[in-house]
Amino acid sequence: MNISALYNRLASFSPYVEVFLRHIYWRNAKRLGKYNPNKISKPKDENESQSADFEKVIDWLRSKGVKEGDLLIVHSGYGALEKTGLSPDEIINRLLDLLGPTGTLAMPVIRRYKDMEKARKEGEDLNSLVFKYNVKKTMVTSGMLPYTLIQHDGAVISHHPFNPLCAVGPLAKEMMEHNIEGDAPSPHGPNSCWKFAYDNGAKVCSIGTDIEHHNTIMHIVEEAFGMWCWPDDIWYNTFRFEIIDENKQSHFIKVKNRKGEWGSKHIAEINVCNAEKKAGAMFSDCVDGITVGYVNPQKMVELLNRKNKNGYPYFLLPFEKATNVE
Repeated sequence: MNISALYNRLASFSPYVEVFLRHIYWRNAKRLGKYNPNKISKPKDENESQSADFEKVIDWLRSKGVKEGDLLIVHSGYGALEKTGLSPDEIINRLLDLLGPTGTLAMPVIRRYKDMEKARKEGEDLNSLVFKYNVKKTMVTSGMLPYTLIQHDGAVISHHPFNPLCAVGPLAKEMMEHNIEGDAPSPHGPNSCWKFAYDNGAKVCSIGTDIEHHNTIMHIVEEAFGMWCWPDDIWYNTFRFEIIDENKQSHFIKVKNRKGEWGSKHIAEINVCNAEKKAGAMFSDCVDGITVGYVNPQKMVELLNRKNKNGYPYFLLPFEKATNVE
């Protein structure tokens, strides 16, 4: 049994065991880097074949109920899709064909803020600084397909700097319209593109990457329904940004984002994914050597809202206090 399989087996015993293991990893990350619990793990039957048929992936999505007129959020890894022989543009066009003219395609366009990384490394007070988010130009770190979608005619991009979506289709403009309204909005809050997607029956899939580590829409449970276990000052950090929009107009906003340690040390990710799969809210598979996954957000949110009275799937070890989370 390899170390990843052993980790998964031990973590599955209990959410507290998983959180304890995550603490061990992150306190020793330099030595244990290759065992990162957030790394993508390939299904056992995924192979390194020289070619793959993307139509089989399309058929798999149809088998999960994806159809014309849907709002579909796609998490992706183009490296695993190169063997289809299709360019990023061709894959996007094939997904748009699946959804038809009445459907909307969305992808996360996660950004890298080098000025924030530098300030953090130098120990500066991040709350006293203003960071820059250029909607069209700031580096996209979520892959070639999202980067390509930004260039697509009619693409609309969220102006919230954390976990933004880009979308093409009839719902794209409305999806992003209110994302930064309100006092220090959060990336998955009531006005967010992610909550809009949920409210409009979105379906979520992963292609060329695993769904277990790319299930961003689950965070609306923490931010969008006003029923969360921990208050804002314990859950969020606050940041100031200069937003440069598509028309090169600049404006300043204050936004919230979940404190980093909640996502690194305190989430019982394996346990919650197992619960979602058992409830029929999450599926993962391998199609012609390509990792694929699917989430039904409605089933997932129903499950998590039932269990979140104590902050599930986030756990504190017995000796910890939420006020110490950074």
